[in-house]
Amino acid sequence: MASWICSKINAGSANSPRVVELACGAGFLAEILERQLPNVRYCGFDLSPYLLEFARRRLEAIPGDQGNGNTMKYFCANLVKDDWTAHLVDMGWEGKVDAVVSIQALHDLGELPQQKQVLEQARSMLRKDGLLAYGDLLFDDQTPHPSRYTVEEHEEMLQLCGFTVSGGSSAKSVLGDSGLQDFATATFGDFGAFACRK
Repeated sequence: MASWICSKINAGSANSPRVVELACGAGFLAEILERQLPNVRYCGFDLSPYLLEFARRRLEAIPGDQGNGNTMKYFCANLVKDDWTAHLVDMGWEGKVDAVVSIQALHDLGELPQQKQVLEQARSMLRKDGLLAYGDLLFDDQTPHPSRYTVEEHEEMLQLCGFTVSGGSSAKSVLGDSGLQDFATATFGDFGAFACRK
């Protein structure tokens, strides 16, 4: 799923993409982004200062890693309660973010209204044609969870947030006027992955 997300960022052809990760945890996606997008400028947000410190130390220890200096930044924030976008405004990234990404985290934000709130904030930070790409656990009849949703419910949430979601779940990819893929879905076992452009 991480490679799928990287491929969507690469399709945007940004030379040195600004990527924001929501609920970055210990930095495993950050590591893959950095390896597959060598000029990435990364900003990760997480609720846990301990996981952020672990991510920072782990990425700085990787040989050849550029996970220090100005290319990798981490901020502790509650994405639902805090104004986490203020950090991006302070960095001069408002309306300039190339991609907002997340893996296996949105369901931890709460139910649909909380997830929608965070995705709307993320959309406000994206540049024109900027990318939202995330993967999360899908609803499972066998083990229902109040903040996991079907593919169709994810698509509906994205539409409510202002993203263009064309063709429904049967359409795996839709090209927009820019020639970029405007919408794509994929499944990886119990996970659904979604990519759409502003």
